[in-house]
Amino acid sequence: MKKNIQPSRTSTPRGMATHLPAGALLRRHVQDTILTTFFKWGYREVIPPVFEYLDVLARGLSSVLLEKSYKFVDRDSGKLMILRPDITPQVARMVAGILAEEPKPLRLCYYGNIFRYEESHAGLEREMFQVGCELAGVASPEADAEIIAVASESIKRFGINDFKIVISHAGYLSGIVSYIKHSMKSPFSPDSEHALRDAISKKDGCRIESVLDCAGADALAKESIMLALRLYGTDDVLDKAAAIINNAESTDAIKNLNEIYELLCLYGLKDHILIDLCEMRGIDYYTGLFFEIFHSGVAFPIGRGGRYDNLIGKFGYECPSTGFAIDVESIIMAKERYGVSLPDDGIKYLVFSHDKYRHNAMDLSGVLRNAGHKVALNTGLETTDMAVEYAINNNIEKIIIIEEQYDKQFSVIDVQTGRRTHVDIDKLIGGMR
Repeated sequence: MKKNIQPSRTSTPRGMATHLPAGALLRRHVQDTILTTFFKWGYREVIPPVFEYLDVLARGLSSVLLEKSYKFVDRDSGKLMILRPDITPQVARMVAGILAEEPKPLRLCYYGNIFRYEESHAGLEREMFQVGCELAGVASPEADAEIIAVASESIKRFGINDFKIVISHAGYLSGIVSYIKHSMKSPFSPDSEHALRDAISKKDGCRIESVLDCAGADALAKESIMLALRLYGTDDVLDKAAAIINNAESTDAIKNLNEIYELLCLYGLKDHILIDLCEMRGIDYYTGLFFEIFHSGVAFPIGRGGRYDNLIGKFGYECPSTGFAIDVESIIMAKERYGVSLPDDGIKYLVFSHDKYRHNAMDLSGVLRNAGHKVALNTGLETTDMAVEYAINNNIEKIIIIEEQYDKQFSVIDVQTGRRTHVDIDKLIGGMR
């Protein structure tokens, strides 16, 4: 009979999910699969704290993340604390502190939840689970390509092969904007630059022209930006980009992207790569390559990352770094397009006995567990009918019933077929040792 429970007594905060056994098992499966991939590439796991001192972690957070973060006062010190809105700055803090003297490069990985305030109408959770890795101490195209290769292999482990990796470079548009600023006869105000960057990030050609006209930019400046807006596609984009640039920063960016792209082709990822040189989002955070991974079955990126050579330095230790994070829920949504195959619960046996034979049930359960099986006892189940119902509801394969003849044999019920057989105990246990 369904119990009448008042919702107010069992409700959770908006944007916070409760995962029941099947959902928890699926998320654990995603986490373990990705972490196992990281380990095979030589990455070592770290476990940062869920909350930190605000004044410390804020060094590595953008103003947007600071605004979205949850803060509270520590009872002991009276200092402001922050629930982590991102794990990468925590890893940066580790590298700058405890791990500063460790030989480089450092290959570190993590799994954890992050907390961000999102408007209820945005359709986003306020607690999210990430799996990611960071490669610190190397400033090379090889490091950037490795990070993308690790991310790609992690996603492919779930049978997801039709994803796209959109790569860009912070230096390309930054170089063009800087060139425009320095080529103008009158000063290019901070407000004008902010408006231009915002218009570029939204790929709003009309607004870009309006901002440049108001600032007094010449025709060449406008043309360079408008041409950049069309730089989206495959490898031919890099050749087109090289033909229209007129500054050293953008030239270096194209050279760097070419080197990374060639390495990604060696990793067999050519068909997954798209190049978007008019991407402005994240340009203030990343210092070189940055990328997002998309799947048609998910509205948001399933992973993102890039190079952020200045981040660790904000914690007092200059060290180049590159990395990425995969969103666990996005992987699950992408997988659902093909039908999610849950990993096996692994609950093999339910051992049933009455009080008289309880010690025998405990002994047998121990033997079965030592043999690698998951075994439940009939605690709270007084009859075999109750045991069968419990086994059906919990996907348990077999029920072992211990009765008077335990020293010789016992009964086994196949839960799926209902068939009952007698099994020799010495034969079963002997085969497991």
